[in-house]
Amino acid sequence: MRWRDWPRPVLSGWRASMNPVANQPGINQTGLNQTGISQAGTNPAGTNQAGPINQYGWRGQPSQQRHYDDFVVVLTGGAAVECLACAPDETSDVILERALRRYNPNARVVTLGSTGYGQDQQYLALHEYFAREHADLVIDWAFPAPDVPANTFRSGPEQPGKLALKPTFAYVNNDILGPTEMIGWPIYSTKLSTLLRPLLIDVDRNWTILLPQPDPGASSPPAGVQPREHVDEPLEQQRGEWSIWLTPRPARVSYGIDLTRALFRHMRELSQLRGSRFVVLLTPSPADAQTETPVALEHAGHWFVADPAARDAAIAQLTEGYNPITLPPDGTRDAPPEAERRIMARLAEALQRRDLLTPPPIVRQRH
Repeated sequence: MRWRDWPRPVLSGWRASMNPVANQPGINQTGLNQTGISQAGTNPAGTNQAGPINQYGWRGQPSQQRHYDDFVVVLTGGAAVECLACAPDETSDVILERALRRYNPNARVVTLGSTGYGQDQQYLALHEYFAREHADLVIDWAFPAPDVPANTFRSGPEQPGKLALKPTFAYVNNDILGPTEMIGWPIYSTKLSTLLRPLLIDVDRNWTILLPQPDPGASSPPAGVQPREHVDEPLEQQRGEWSIWLTPRPARVSYGIDLTRALFRHMRELSQLRGSRFVVLLTPSPADAQTETPVALEHAGHWFVADPAARDAAIAQLTEGYNPITLPPDGTRDAPPEAERRIMARLAEALQRRDLLTPPPIVRQRH
């Protein structure tokens, strides 16, 4: 490393898991060119350990030249969209595109998203995409239980067990404020601040202090609630997937739900502004149905009640007015890639029933 390149900038967020683009010759540390557009597609191999990387920097097939009659679908999301279990030649975009072409032979699919993404990074990815491309339909593949805390905090799981700082938004006066920065931008503005600020200031902790205070729970098991279970998730921080299950609902969780709903709104408005329709996809897992009665949970001496009714109320609040496509478990236990093929086939059928697989009508202004 040359001295002028030291210290390396601390970048916000991530793109495809294990993406080596930032280390490719001719690519700057952010993996972006001077216009801020991802240069992931310049990797000569077009792949990394996670598989193929599209030209926007996320796992998926590099898009071929578009035709005027293509029907372009953008699929945003987290781990399900990245689908590291999918083979390199059968990524999420390929599977969905095949399913959609049963109804529209001109369908083309682009994936934007990575493991650990909430709607905050998905919204920024969508902004990048629309800066240069068109879409007819945007599908946000949402998982409310992990998404709400992912949007709330300044860091997230770039990889299992590894937290990284990421761009996000605050919820102020009933709307989002931000972002803190764009995906791949430096968190610290100068080399000196890159050296000194991590020693003096904990960015993640400072962000968390500004959030509503967490509910510490009770010091003893709640009366009349069985069964009782110990969990490894720090329930007292309201930072994990049990958060939207907790009752009474903690103020920090209410904040995260409001923030996530506002991000949905902005994703929809951005899509509509660019002439695209927007839909939310929910795919509850079989595990969600295993606990249909309240359960007492404990972590480090902090006791909470997790109630499926609280979870359902949170999801209903998040998606009110969005008419989400919900694909409940169908009783099959397929392994990848068959599980993904089945979900995408069901999604394509649902989109066809809603008449969402034809270009939206052009609304002409009357004079």
